[in-house]
Amino acid sequence: MDWAKILTTAFATAAPMLPPIIGIFAVIFALILPVPGRGPRILQRQDSWRRFKGGARREVMARAGNRCEGAVFLAWGRCPDAAEEADHIYPWSKYGPTTPSNGQALCKGHNRNKGAMRPAWWYTLSLERRRRSYFPPEADVRVNAKASKAELATHVKRKP
Repeated sequence: MDWAKILTTAFATAAPMLPPIIGIFAVIFALILPVPGRGPRILQRQDSWRRFKGGARREVMARAGNRCEGAVFLAWGRCPDAAEEADHIYPWSKYGPTTPSNGQALCKGHNRNKGAMRPAWWYTLSLERRRRSYFPPEADVRVNAKASKAELATHVKRKP
């Protein structure tokens, strides 16, 4: 067998298909990747708090006016249902901290559908755009999953 001839033929056959394939993968990655610099730090330790509780939960719910922050259709509109759960935007299982800047108020349906998915850039930016219409004027609408050491220090792990 002449491997050089086989490889040359294979590459010659595949070469015209490479630009569209590379373009398709570029579009897919652009749609699913999170906003650069907003996700959890690579070497960040996992937050000891699993659930939003106390002041953090009250702040997340009050900012949203106790109404679901989920989108009605893709990234447009806001869910009319009452918020029942405070949820992580960047999931706790993927090292998202339990801080108000990484929290959102959701109804049960939106929380179940979201699951532990890491948000794409368009989801994060559309949430921030919707928040400008209902957050108090002085509140920061920006989603940030980088917890400071001071914030993490307030999360004392309970001993069993």
